[in-house]
Amino acid sequence: MDFFSEAGKETPQELLDAENHHGDDHGSEGRAHAEEKVTGVHSEPWLVSYADMMTLLFGFFVLMYVFAASTEKQKEEIKKSVSEYAGGEYTTEFREVAASLTDKIKEIDLDSEVSVFDSLDGVRIVSRGTLFFDSGSVELNPKAASLIQDIAKILIQKAGAFVIIVEGHTDDNPISTPLIPSNWELSSLRAGTVVRIFEQVGLDRNKLRAMGLADTVPVLPNRDPEGRPVASNQAENRRIVIHIKRVTTP
Repeated sequence: MDFFSEAGKETPQELLDAENHHGDDHGSEGRAHAEEKVTGVHSEPWLVSYADMMTLLFGFFVLMYVFAASTEKQKEEIKKSVSEYAGGEYTTEFREVAASLTDKIKEIDLDSEVSVFDSLDGVRIVSRGTLFFDSGSVELNPKAASLIQDIAKILIQKAGAFVIIVEGHTDDNPISTPLIPSNWELSSLRAGTVVRIFEQVGLDRNKLRAMGLADTVPVLPNRDPEGRPVASNQAENRRIVIHIKRVTTP
């Protein structure tokens, strides 16, 4: 028998079995490569933590940029939004100041003539009518002088770190005297009178500001459509406004 001639005479079934066996070998190799890849991914779990950390850092730096580029009022609005989103209750640092001022004003029965407003950027105290000054006068009325002293004492205790801006406002009646040539001087002197009492009581003069705005910011029209003066409106416009705000650095 010729050995080499017999060796090359495989039956069709033998050829088919050999092909299947060869395919199984390639399949096993493919599965092995896939398992190696899967094993490689799961063998480096730190990548997931690293990605989380980078995401958090990105969010942190975005938040820092927003704070740096915002005004004080915008910063407070951001704090309020974040607090409410987290399910908390946001309280401004001015709320305690406003509450103490409101209580004192009610205690001395002046809440119908003086109002306190609390906002994100500070506290505003607004007088009405002739409580502080008579028309054309720069002398504080006795009741107003006592109130200013009480306000100063509260501010010393609770708002020592804030700047205090006092605005003087007049009606549109012209004034012309050797001491007070116009409403600009009148409003400035009124604001200065209040600031001077604040300083005398003990507030830091470096955090006090006096502004005279004359009749440029009325809360009500000084005159009717025919140009006649409206006395009640003019009384409302003769007012003092005290702003209590956070000290801002340039």
